[in-house]
Amino acid sequence: MLRVLTVSGSGTGRGRLGRGSVAGKSNASSPRPSGRSAMPSPGSRCARFRLDRLDRIIPTPPSAGKTPPDASEPPMSDAEKIKMAGLEPNVIEDNGILIGSLGLFVLWGGLLAYALLLSPNQIPQFDMYLLRKFLNLEEPDGVSINAVFTALFYVMGLWPLMYTALLVPAGRNRSVPVMPFVALSYGIGAFGLLPFMALWRPDGTVKAGDLPPAPADVEGFGDVITRGMENRVVAYGILAGVMFCVVSAATAGATAWRDYGTLFFMSRFVHVTTVDFMTLTLLAPFWMENDAKLRRWEGVGDWRMTGLQCLPVLGPAVYLCLRPVMEKRDDDDGTS
Repeated sequence: MLRVLTVSGSGTGRGRLGRGSVAGKSNASSPRPSGRSAMPSPGSRCARFRLDRLDRIIPTPPSAGKTPPDASEPPMSDAEKIKMAGLEPNVIEDNGILIGSLGLFVLWGGLLAYALLLSPNQIPQFDMYLLRKFLNLEEPDGVSINAVFTALFYVMGLWPLMYTALLVPAGRNRSVPVMPFVALSYGIGAFGLLPFMALWRPDGTVKAGDLPPAPADVEGFGDVITRGMENRVVAYGILAGVMFCVVSAATAGATAWRDYGTLFFMSRFVHVTTVDFMTLTLLAPFWMENDAKLRRWEGVGDWRMTGLQCLPVLGPAVYLCLRPVMEKRDDDDGTS
């Protein structure tokens, strides 16, 4: 006969043994629970414990208890995507700047080695004659210099002016001063500017909207160059000089171009000057974009900036005439 343990009515006495015929009969007559319905009632401590365990074992679906995202919510920015991926934006930026700096240093060293060791040098006496002729140190002898190279030589005198306008003050930063390298560019072109470009960092010294500068910020003697580069007359003068050189080279004739090609492969002076011109042309689009963003020029990002960047020599000169300058500054929003 089955025995069961029952509790006295008072709840304080010991349990007593009794016959289980009635209990057994009731158990037999009642249907046997199965599955989760056999769990204790939710109010008991044991039930809560088992439910907690089930929540840990069976995860809640992601959509449960959450409101669906707003369809009008803007897409994530690149910085947010980088953050979600567990990456550090500053580390990525620094690595990119480091790679760019190393590349520019390699370019600078390679150009120096090429100019001094590998460039053609078959007529060194003629190179000295050309240089003295351009500097008016040679007595008049009735000999005319190649028209194409003459135009190129004069353009190389205008490139430093254009880079001065693009780098002062847009290239100012705390890591390296800009003026010594700009001064070197008037004598050796890209060979003087490349070290600055390799050392330059966008450290926030000049922020978007800081340019063009307010007149009160460039009143000192040390800001004479900045004031000059912010003058429309200087920009139009550069454009006029560039156009004169381009027209002179374009109308020089086939014979002059053929003679220039011969000089390119024989004269170190002509060869290195041409390589210098090409280097300055390839580097200009980045500094045009940098200056335009700091000035919040309306042409940034559209066909105007792209077209000017793709136009050798004339593009930077035209941009200097179109960009916002100091006397046109609107102090309310920093645009022209």
